[in-house]
Amino acid sequence: MEEDSRKNEATCEDRESKVKDKTLYGNVFHRNVCWQRSYQKPKGEELIMALYGSLRNGLYNSRRFDLQNRSEFLGTTKVNGYALYSLGPYPGIYPLENSCVLAEVRRFSGKQQLEIAKSIDYMELFGGYHREYVDLEIGEQKFRGFIYVYDEKPESERIEHGDWARYLNEKELQERELQERELQERELQERKLQERELQERKLTE
Repeated sequence: MEEDSRKNEATCEDRESKVKDKTLYGNVFHRNVCWQRSYQKPKGEELIMALYGSLRNGLYNSRRFDLQNRSEFLGTTKVNGYALYSLGPYPGIYPLENSCVLAEVRRFSGKQQLEIAKSIDYMELFGGYHREYVDLEIGEQKFRGFIYVYDEKPESERIEHGDWARYLNEKELQERELQERELQERELQERKLQERELQERKLTE
């Protein structure tokens, strides 16, 4: 499967101008052609993905595709050789030595689950990502699956610890703390204003 997929991706790449190998570029028509050619029905009727962003349990796209009920959760692992970046509402990874990203490993098997995997693949490749096959270890179990890598190295914030869910929680906490500080500052200013008005009324009495 891996060999066939790589051959198909290479064929697409020959038709487009690219910045790096294994990147699918071009307009929407060419992207669609490339996706159709590169998508391979998995042998053995199953597919394994390492999911590190909004497809992780509890996050937006995981709920959207109902992955909790429409795929098998195999565990969580660190995927070495990639750095995690914030692209705003979603993340991207890019190859970088001595870095790792935390990912959930899910298996898709059977006709219905593989249709979900196909929809995810379509979304990711049209979103500026490509597949890279990786070796995954969960305890003593070993799997071969793929992960979605951003086409170009992001210029945005790098998330050093490699955990997108943790980053979102920390960001939310920071935003709440900022809102609380702003609220406290407004309340302080209001109290000062009220005290000043009270003093002015006393002076005029």
